[in-house]
Amino acid sequence: MIFDNDTAYQAYRILVSIFGTLGMVVSISRTKENKKKNLLIVSGYAVYAVAFSVLCIRFLGFLPFLRSVIFTITIPGVVITFLIADGPLSRHIFCCLSQLLMSLYLIVGVTQLQALFGGGSVTDPLLLLAAYLVVILLDALFLRNIFLNVADTVTGDWGNLALIPCSFFILAMVLVLYPAHYTQNASFPILFAMSGVVLLIIYYAIFQYLWLQYRYRMEEQDRDLLRLQIENIRKQAADNERKARELIGARRDIRQMLSEISELAREGNAQAILDRTKEASTRIDVAAPVRYCNDPILNATLAAYLGRAERSGIAVEARLSFPDVLPVDSAELAICFSNALENAIHACEGLPEHQRKIVIRCTHRPQFMFEIKNPYRGRISLGRNGLPRSREPGHGIGTRSILAFCEKYNAFYSFSAEGGLFELVIAL
Repeated sequence: MIFDNDTAYQAYRILVSIFGTLGMVVSISRTKENKKKNLLIVSGYAVYAVAFSVLCIRFLGFLPFLRSVIFTITIPGVVITFLIADGPLSRHIFCCLSQLLMSLYLIVGVTQLQALFGGGSVTDPLLLLAAYLVVILLDALFLRNIFLNVADTVTGDWGNLALIPCSFFILAMVLVLYPAHYTQNASFPILFAMSGVVLLIIYYAIFQYLWLQYRYRMEEQDRDLLRLQIENIRKQAADNERKARELIGARRDIRQMLSEISELAREGNAQAILDRTKEASTRIDVAAPVRYCNDPILNATLAAYLGRAERSGIAVEARLSFPDVLPVDSAELAICFSNALENAIHACEGLPEHQRKIVIRCTHRPQFMFEIKNPYRGRISLGRNGLPRSREPGHGIGTRSILAFCEKYNAFYSFSAEGGLFELVIAL
């Protein structure tokens, strides 16, 4: 049915396969920001692939074309898509070859179904197109975010993992094309089904490995972040305690000086009064501990991060009203605030000083709610779960921690990035 000399039919089928495979690769890959350049590169490759395929089939035959496709279509496709990919080469090869394997199994599976049910040259490419569209949609909706989160966190071992789809792709091509085309091989359906089952088992094992690595890295990063945050809170609490002791001592000294000034006033010693008054004014200049709320853990956290923001030349606008009894665990709320403020400070530090500003508001009437706003530079995109997508490995941990806090307490959360202003709102 498919193994014929109908060049127009084969060209259309190849066109569907090429664009379908490219769509599958792009659907789970992060691409570079220059969309026009990306589209030009992909379009140029597609034109080359289709034109070369048609000419090769017309002058050399269909089977010789298929046997050369690894070198003439597949390898150039991997190289071309790497030019638009935003990630390391080994991970791109793993992703690209895995999708090529899926594409190959789709093509063969559709052909087998057509042969089984007596389909023709019209239904075959239409069914293949529908299969590609379904896979691309499923990849984009369900697999993309999971894969990109895992890929950004698990940065090693992609080179070894890429050997698996590479070797399986070569094996599948040998099964399909040798010793004859698979439509002329009576034992092929059994071999095809068995290799598919083995492939599913291997990819299930790969997924389990990557997921375990992802969870281990995430827990390790969360522990490091939590350790750092706790250390900052302890330092701030100790600093507040030191300031409180200094203030108590200063007040005691001032009371003593006032008593001495009263005695000097009775004696009429004006010069001594002026000297003591001047000395008293210098002792008053003691920084009082910053107080944002009654809870010591949350207060120390806010003091640490807002103080750090001010030291970084960031203007802070804080309007905070906390209840006497917090609606959630104070330590977990402090971690949530610290993650949000850490991200805001990091964004502001990349801006000119006159643009640096953090606005933080909190109220507990009619419900507990807080928001944090800050300007940012560059582009921020939000995922399906509403979280900002991080384009840097190791980043995005804070937002995932905020999400975990909101899920635990069934809190409403909203991230938005419009007009150069990033905003986080959380309501309990």
